[in-house]
Amino acid sequence: MNVINRWLNFWSLLLFFFSTAAFADAYHYNNILIGDRASGMGGAYTAISDDASGLFYNPAGIVYVVDRNFSATVNTFSAQYKTYDNVIGGQPFERKSSALLANYFGFVKPVGNLKFGISYAVPDAVNEDLSQSVSGIPSNSPVGNYNYTINLNNRDNTYNFGPSIAGAINDQLAIGLTLYLHQRDTLIINNQFVARDNATNEWTNYYYKLSETGLKPVLGVIWSPVEKLSLGASISTILILNSNSSSQVTCVNTNDPALCGSGASLAFPFLVPTTTSLDTRRVYPMRIAVGAAYFATTSLLLSTDFTYHTAVSNPSFDEVAVATVDAAFGGEYYLSKKWAVRAGVYTNVANTPPIEAGVTKIEEHINLYGGSLSFTRFSGESSVTIGGSLSYGIGQAQITGNTDVQSARAFGWTMFLSSSY
Repeated sequence: MNVINRWLNFWSLLLFFFSTAAFADAYHYNNILIGDRASGMGGAYTAISDDASGLFYNPAGIVYVVDRNFSATVNTFSAQYKTYDNVIGGQPFERKSSALLANYFGFVKPVGNLKFGISYAVPDAVNEDLSQSVSGIPSNSPVGNYNYTINLNNRDNTYNFGPSIAGAINDQLAIGLTLYLHQRDTLIINNQFVARDNATNEWTNYYYKLSETGLKPVLGVIWSPVEKLSLGASISTILILNSNSSSQVTCVNTNDPALCGSGASLAFPFLVPTTTSLDTRRVYPMRIAVGAAYFATTSLLLSTDFTYHTAVSNPSFDEVAVATVDAAFGGEYYLSKKWAVRAGVYTNVANTPPIEAGVTKIEEHINLYGGSLSFTRFSGESSVTIGGSLSYGIGQAQITGNTDVQSARAFGWTMFLSSSY
């Protein structure tokens, strides 16, 4: 009986993992690069931001937009793959998320000595459809071996939309502010089925829905102390004004209904669907970015960014994130008046603490490292950019909810096509 209970506890813990952690990649902050020029440079844009995409990174940079500027990412396709070794019956567990979306547009217009702008950004998006079956999971219990099937549908998208204003304090210093409306929508439907050799079964369904609205202010400054050098900094956070979430769990167990919890019996072998509602407001980290840009020649630009996210804790959402520091390095080179190439490297470190076997109970800890490349074609007052990025990382996970450790790998890639005027 101890062996049976151990396996049943495994399935319930795996369900718990998906019900609490299967959101947009909550363990990393740099999930989708924003803007055409900035994306090509690995996101190292805090000290530049002198076009419409600067409304997102550092609104102070739009002071240096000489005329009206419009930028839009026409299409972005983003995909991420994660593999956890030795999870289900000694076999790996694999997850895939992909999303096709228009993830940014921005417009800047000069008005007197000020610059005004408006922008829309999608900094995180998940579209996950998972279906996996594992047969013949070994067990020495009387009920025999197990067959396990999971079907997961996960949608989690974050949207930012709002105005910006910027002005010059003097010839060397500029300041700007963006005030985004933050909207996050999540929907998770998770079905898990366990079939045993003795013809007994267990089915569990989990449904979760979240909608939250808030404000995301972004305050930025840019300082040019000497010719060819620009220094920038920005600070932002998300303040939730309204949050509503609900979850429902249904369980059927033909072998021992009591394992589904109170409300199940031999005559009524399932847990009556229970719905839980929550209006707790999630706390988001504060983001502080500093950067430097060196305009080496009229054709060559080099930049770097360092980004700090504060630690946060959300007990109601079972979320704890440690402080993180990420770095990005990018460059831009004009091959001619009509062609420019941009490249960058960046980090996307995990906000979970390091895993300790037998001690911690953490879903995953994978530090990601990425690179980006893009090409831009200029024609008159407009341009078209095509580019992409790759990221990869190796780490550990404890996705079964206990102190066992699994090796984990993550790989992601993004392709984008954009235009600006």
